[in-house]
Amino acid sequence: MELSLRDTVMRSLAAFGAQQEAEFYARLFRAEDPQRFALVVLDPRCLKNPLLEALISDLRILADLELTPVLLVGALDDDRTSITFQARRLFKELEAANIKTIKLNCASYGLLPDVTRQSKAGRMVILEMTERRGKMNLQKLVAELNPGKVIFLQPSGGLRRDGKRLAVVKLSEVNDGLRADALSPGQAKFIQLAGQLASDENNRASYVMASPLNLLAELFTTKGSGTLMRRSATVQSRESYSGLDQAALRMGMEEAFGKTLNPNFFARSIHRAIIEKNYRGGAIFSQLSGLPYLSKFWVNREAQGEGIARDIWEKSCAEIPSFFWRSREANPFNQWYMNACDGMQVSGDWRIFWKGLDAPEIPGAIIAAASAPHDFEYELDD
Repeated sequence: MELSLRDTVMRSLAAFGAQQEAEFYARLFRAEDPQRFALVVLDPRCLKNPLLEALISDLRILADLELTPVLLVGALDDDRTSITFQARRLFKELEAANIKTIKLNCASYGLLPDVTRQSKAGRMVILEMTERRGKMNLQKLVAELNPGKVIFLQPSGGLRRDGKRLAVVKLSEVNDGLRADALSPGQAKFIQLAGQLASDENNRASYVMASPLNLLAELFTTKGSGTLMRRSATVQSRESYSGLDQAALRMGMEEAFGKTLNPNFFARSIHRAIIEKNYRGGAIFSQLSGLPYLSKFWVNREAQGEGIARDIWEKSCAEIPSFFWRSREANPFNQWYMNACDGMQVSGDWRIFWKGLDAPEIPGAIIAAASAPHDFEYELDD
């Protein structure tokens, strides 16, 4: 693709979020096998204008970025005639937009190798599922393709509670405040299917409900635009680094912060390490002034927006009910910390936060946090 075209596309993506963020996700997606970028499950209502026009526009941008989602028609419909019509219409619209495409039936022999071959050739594969309960059903398709994301496109664009969009819903808490009579048939079907798909521990996908009107924002920003449904993260807790992969831990932390840890970082004693099982995030506590001190709290960039930070934080608070920590004034995560803390005080370049501390403990914690050792090689960047 010509550089000028890529620049134009990236500038258009920057409208949904920071251009640097869009660039990061574009590189991340292109590093995947093409057929595993995303599986887009289409509600029939999204194949009517104006939603169809918005969808084709977004798919044109993805094609310009050499990204080829697999488009699935029929997983939410039992009318074979309607499914065939929808798939044919989508095919013609993609062709009219000069997007390389091909239409395959899920019952076809050799379907998966064909999907892989066509995706690697730069074509967007349209799958028509005329036998929803057939051998190649949605659960089998997700297990075999192993996509990074399964996106259910719905006109509603996401689940809401009391009029506010739910950005993340844990599958274990799916009924918490979500009344069945408040859900549309499409939303209820999404929840049911997401729960069935996520029950397979071997697949890595996240499950999202989004609208064709904000598909790019869902793909290329951390905050997303729809509702992410996910399993709770598996988080391990250790009182030392024993049993942890220190190389993976170091790599995860340095990637998250974009900085190099001090050579003696892992030689320091710790109070507790609470780490996501794949080292995509964690919290490391030491002790200062006789109290637990949160030395580092992070989530890798590609995992941001999945709710992993909340899982790590909840486990940290359950195991360590009182602790304190610090953050640079310019840290973009400070608003999150403000919502999570019991108190905060500015000390020089630092914001000192605490949770669960008794009043007599706070002055000592503030002094200790302000003078705590730096964890990275360049002190001013800590």
